[in-house]
Amino acid sequence: MRKRRRSRFPLLEIALLAAGLVFLSPCFLAVLNAFKTLPEIILSPLALPRSLNLDNLKYLFSGVRIAVPMRNSLLMCLAVIGALVAIAPMAAYSITRRKMATGKLLTIFFLSGLTIPFQVIIVPLLQVFRMLHIQYSYFSLWLHYVSWGLPLCIFIYSRFLSTIPREIEEAAAVDGCGPITTFWRIVFPLLRPCTATIIIFWGLWIWNDFVQAFIFMGGTRAELAFVQLWRFMSDRYVKNWNCIFAGVVVLSAPVTILYLAMQRSFIKGLTAGSAK
Repeated sequence: MRKRRRSRFPLLEIALLAAGLVFLSPCFLAVLNAFKTLPEIILSPLALPRSLNLDNLKYLFSGVRIAVPMRNSLLMCLAVIGALVAIAPMAAYSITRRKMATGKLLTIFFLSGLTIPFQVIIVPLLQVFRMLHIQYSYFSLWLHYVSWGLPLCIFIYSRFLSTIPREIEEAAAVDGCGPITTFWRIVFPLLRPCTATIIIFWGLWIWNDFVQAFIFMGGTRAELAFVQLWRFMSDRYVKNWNCIFAGVVVLSAPVTILYLAMQRSFIKGLTAGSAK
């Protein structure tokens, strides 16, 4: 039986490799055409560039003015992730560790947030933001991102906390640590894989988000990265595909580097809590 398994032709591995190449082909095409001139792209989009044309990148920052929207997107990512990392683990710790009569009810309440489609809450959210006079503002977008991310973050932290033995917290209590000190100095450092998962997952989503930023901020007021690139693409008189490909590459580089740097912690955080 072992000899048969070793000599079996790896059809599954070849199929997965082919699927991976198919998914990577748009990225390869974007990188290939980001350093070409527009006539070269029209002539042969699949050919290698004759020379590295950096004028596309220069125009991206001078003509399209993508630097300020990139800064705003970065600040939005930091603000949302900071709020999620500060609120979600404390809520998960309170639900999983404290013996409350409403513990199961709160768990169901937060999990129900994962089942609500975004399309259902668009109009009610816009109406609420209009009543509060915060519509089309960065604060309303930040509030939406945080409220939308809390259910999943609390669920991930709760599953991870269930794998941490309570004896660690009991030993900290014997040494004189209070609940807050025990959480931030003892428990929270153990949640690093889970925190890395939250950072990568929501960092990728918020940075790459276009639809929700466009809806809650408006197409003319949102100074965010992909909204600004959309404005450049939507101009019917300008179709500089070389600059568009350069913009896609530049905006994809930060999140790609983030994922490659933290991919081990990301996978470990996703699988945490699957088994005790």
